[in-house]
Amino acid sequence: MKLKIKKRNNTMEIKKNIIITGGCGFIGSHIVENLAKKGNNVCVVDLWESIEIKDLKAKNKSVTFKKLNFNNFEEFEKIIKENDHLIHLAAILGTSETITTYDIEDVVRTNILGTTKILKLAKKYNYKKVLLPTTPDVTWLNPYKITKQAVERIAQLFNKEYDLNVTCLKLGNIYGPRERWLDAKLNAPFNYQKIIPSFIMDTLKNDEITIYGDGTQKSEYIYVDDVVESFERALNKKENMHTEVIHVGRGTNNSVIDIIEALEKVWNRKLNKNFVKMRPGEHKIEITLNPEPLKKHLDYELKWSLEEGLKKTIPYYEEQFRLSTKK
Repeated sequence: MKLKIKKRNNTMEIKKNIIITGGCGFIGSHIVENLAKKGNNVCVVDLWESIEIKDLKAKNKSVTFKKLNFNNFEEFEKIIKENDHLIHLAAILGTSETITTYDIEDVVRTNILGTTKILKLAKKYNYKKVLLPTTPDVTWLNPYKITKQAVERIAQLFNKEYDLNVTCLKLGNIYGPRERWLDAKLNAPFNYQKIIPSFIMDTLKNDEITIYGDGTQKSEYIYVDDVVESFERALNKKENMHTEVIHVGRGTNNSVIDIIEALEKVWNRKLNKNFVKMRPGEHKIEITLNPEPLKKHLDYELKWSLEEGLKKTIPYYEEQFRLSTKK
């Protein structure tokens, strides 16, 4: 397979041929946009085609889209053959949803078995780099968390025993424009109850925001641009990071109450609160990520503060709300 070469600053740079599964999702669409801008060939594989990917295809011929369930491995192998880098974001997500909404067998089959088969294909075709997102180490008993923890260990196994250059990036609570909310009308196959878009959209509808538990549970809230930068650096790193897991975090966290107060401050709006019991598959925890592997291996520290990220996020949902009320 011939790789296209371009010149930048009088140096020769090889374009990467990258598959991004789940590339129409929130994080995926931002990664696709960034890598395409840098001149890479990006093949998006997803169950649906989002408006962002349609727009990117129209503007950039290096972006292609294939509507495909990656569990269709015969068809997926045809795409694998034509590329040499992979960012595997596709999965069945949801903390409580993987208990209350989706079949646990489907979650396990897709997230664990599906990912394992994809790693086998990447090894078969000598992929230069494979990246997978995983989640913080918590004791929540829900299928999503359990399967993502398993995937992280399987990826480490493929690196150690099968010599596949695969790295996991451990993500906290990522937020920013394009993140879906529970009743989003975006023609996506799945929507999720994510805290920041839910709080913003409920407030725009003059509804109460729903807080699970007492609101003192803590997580790392990371603006999506910091995640995009981390993935790009990991993709470009030539050295194998072996079984090291890269935490995309800064070592500090915020409670749900902190998020509400930050929104009220930057938005200058009051959020009306409704406290309810914790959802199935959850209990009160405090999540903190270790920033040292990110600094050591990728020479990066997160740039976006919570307030700066929220200022960039809120206008997207205001526009989505405006469009929904016009219909």
